[in-house]
Amino acid sequence: MAHRKIGYFDVEGSCYVAKPGRWRGKYVISEDGDELKEKLCVTLHDNEEDACAEGMRLGIAAARQLMKEREGFDPGEDE
Repeated sequence: MAHRKIGYFDVEGSCYVAKPGRWRGKYVISEDGDELKEKLCVTLHDNEEDACAEGMRLGIAAARQLMKEREGFDPGEDE
């Protein structure tokens, strides 16, 4: 599991076994310990690393969008 801070939000990217030999990414966005959004990725991957990377990438994009909606600015990928 990977963790990043994007603006006010904590993003956790992880993955799980969707079916034998296939992995799927997921992310959770939270603020001050309260979970705001959880999403399972659609794409199936052959390995854990690619699935977790997809979960983190999509989670960061979603957190950036939430910051744009809430505060009117994009904090970028790294904060």
